[in-house]
Amino acid sequence: MSKEIKKDTSSVNSQLEELKSQTVEQINESFEEVNPKLTLAYNIKNTEEEEAFITFQKRFVVKSSILKTVAFGILAIMFIYQIIKAPDNFASWLCFVVCIAVIFIVWYNPVKIRKTLMESLKPLEDDRYIFKLYENKFSIETVIPQEEIDQAIKDGEEPEKIPPRVVSFSDTGLSVLEKENMFVIFLKKESIYVLPKRCMTESEIKELSLVFEQKLGDDFEKESDQS
Repeated sequence: MSKEIKKDTSSVNSQLEELKSQTVEQINESFEEVNPKLTLAYNIKNTEEEEAFITFQKRFVVKSSILKTVAFGILAIMFIYQIIKAPDNFASWLCFVVCIAVIFIVWYNPVKIRKTLMESLKPLEDDRYIFKLYENKFSIETVIPQEEIDQAIKDGEEPEKIPPRVVSFSDTGLSVLEKENMFVIFLKKESIYVLPKRCMTESEIKELSLVFEQKLGDDFEKESDQS
């Protein structure tokens, strides 16, 4: 009987400790939501968007483009050999032209995509954002201009609400590159976010750099020109 009581008491104590731990964690999370470690208000210039996207393409697109160029380049050389042997072979000429066209498209498409993207982002150059840094995550929020909110209310409509993008430091595919003038955040090779250093103080830059380095390890890099 005594053993059963001790066992029950131990189980109750264990549950109490677990409940206490969960309560403390919830309190910390609530406190964190109200009091982020760092809050930055900023806008992004079109030139900064373009620089960040070029960096994105160099990291995730160029390697694939080089491999495709090598593959189709080898095929083109093979067809040149066939053309030399049989200049009247129309199929060899056609395949050679196709290979050259594919190589051209492989390198032209990223440039075209970048130009199209920059044109579409140009009207957003005056938009403002808020970056909030927490212990184990960060959020990026688009600020809705007050005049748009006032106009929506005046028109009897619900003001637009854009939920912030919340990213955990443990998320797969998250990496950050610190450049001389900005931090570039990559998410799963699909999305990029820009944090311009011109909108930060020196202490904020150092704090953000340190946090990224501690939280991301090898997934955080500094450009070679960084001091």
